[in-house]
Amino acid sequence: MKGKTVLLMIVSTLAFAVVNALVKYLEEYGEFQLVFFRCIVSLLISLIQLKALRISVWGNNKLILITRGFAGVLALIMGFALIKNIPLGTAVMLIYLSPIFTALIAVYWLKERVRSIQWFYLLVCVFGVFVLKKGEISLTFEMLLLGFGASSIAGLAYNCVRVCRKTDHPLVVVFYFPLIGAPVAFVLIFLFQEWIWPTTFDWFLIIALGGFTQIAQIALTKALQGDKAANAMVLKYLGVIHAFFIGWFFFDEGITAISAFGVLIILLGIVLFSWKTQQKKELYVIIYLA
Repeated sequence: MKGKTVLLMIVSTLAFAVVNALVKYLEEYGEFQLVFFRCIVSLLISLIQLKALRISVWGNNKLILITRGFAGVLALIMGFALIKNIPLGTAVMLIYLSPIFTALIAVYWLKERVRSIQWFYLLVCVFGVFVLKKGEISLTFEMLLLGFGASSIAGLAYNCVRVCRKTDHPLVVVFYFPLIGAPVAFVLIFLFQEWIWPTTFDWFLIIALGGFTQIAQIALTKALQGDKAANAMVLKYLGVIHAFFIGWFFFDEGITAISAFGVLIILLGIVLFSWKTQQKKELYVIIYLA
């Protein structure tokens, strides 16, 4: 594994950790409003990039691009709701189950093969979730379902990205996420939540939310382009450690021995499962998953 890859993945996971911490900190804002803010920043950055490269923003495989947009924003809303309602580390751990669902959906949609040993690793993850549930009192059955929902719908979004890899430029795929997400989140705000005008300081944090997301994506992209996908993606799970540390240090969130054991089991299962599925052709999916 290259030293540059390690450095880039540390930057990426730290940046994503900051994003999650900001979502946790901005607790007075509903998840719909936070998703709207995040999408607006991403939309502007993506539009500028596409215009600079003179690439058509509308793409070719519009049905799948739209599906990717709706699935992505739904997964993001559920993920933000999870982060706001349970300890940060536990929430990120559940969200990081998405590679499992990505592979399982690909079995039925893209007719890909899952090896026998990978089913065993899946059972390891299930056992880890059971242990985590026992050790984390705040992880109710409803929150557990929300976590599974967020990671499974994210898996659907990632498979849409894979379908588009031969028909559309990666930046177009990225662009459709905020293009769909911004108006959807805006409508949901006025249907189900009260709009809160940010303070000057909160505007700074909101801009940082989008900025750190972009930093994380760029660092992840460079890491994946410069090394094997498997090497980079194993380091991605440093994000779980960052999340537990931030939760403990900034939000006074403790972790029991049972919870820690459950997290270790899940991480082991995900890493082993993902290691077997990382192929060179899958770089496109992982690079643009955010």
